[in-house]
Amino acid sequence: MARPDYPFTPKSNRWLEPGQFWAIPLDDGRFACGRVLSVRTQGVGGRTAFRAGLMDWSADEPPVADSLIGRAVIAQNNAHVLTITQTGGEVLGFRPLDVDEIVPAPDTGGAWAVNTIKRLAEHHFGSDR
Repeated sequence: MARPDYPFTPKSNRWLEPGQFWAIPLDDGRFACGRVLSVRTQGVGGRTAFRAGLMDWSADEPPVADSLIGRAVIAQNNAHVLTITQTGGEVLGFRPLDVDEIVPAPDTGGAWAVNTIKRLAEHHFGSDR
């Protein structure tokens, strides 16, 4: 079975790939961007875990691949697939990590709560900054 077309709502990490991204709606109506940095396929979380990154990007419209050119990851951690579905809803597209020289940090065993990436995005880009 082939990966679903973009956009798609993941139910597990089966179709997640490093480089995919999703919009994180901010309270002021703008958007931040989350990115899939790596996918866990074995052990605890082998069906639902992935490494999520918050991009140094915000705008009035959801992200597209070209809007992420040269943007860095400003925070990252392990996350559950619900991080995507509950903070943005769906994977919007793909941009290879290597073209922007993005390398996931080593896994330290921690993990974000489902809404942590949204709270971080609000802190960095939202109207409360």
